[in-house]
Amino acid sequence: MVIEKLKQRTIRIEGKHTDPDITAAAAALLRDVRGVLRVRIAGPGRLIVSYNVRRITLQVIESLLTEFGYRMRTSLFCRLMRGMCYYLEDIDCTAGKHDQADCTREAFIQHYLDRPHGCRDHRPEYLRRYL
Repeated sequence: MVIEKLKQRTIRIEGKHTDPDITAAAAALLRDVRGVLRVRIAGPGRLIVSYNVRRITLQVIESLLTEFGYRMRTSLFCRLMRGMCYYLEDIDCTAGKHDQADCTREAFIQHYLDRPHGCRDHRPEYLRRYL
């Protein structure tokens, strides 16, 4: 059973004075994409997109828009937020595939099996009986 992880992100599009027709055309394009649940126009050049991370990521959505000729805003804030969202969504998508606790437990088990077992008391046998 796949658990849905829903995200809502703002995508900022550049254009000549952020023409409303460009924003509306981008919204219409994204409404037909599988995994995108809802697209709203928040203002000139701003789209609010709700999507399921298990099916599509922000990076794929933005690369799709770029492929169709739309330009993303490249201000420092937008690039930082975009990079952080890419990283977090990548972690969300790979969270079920790799478990840190299992790897750590396996390392401890292997270390335990490699150690010599038995009596580890460094005293001679005749001294152990008196203590």
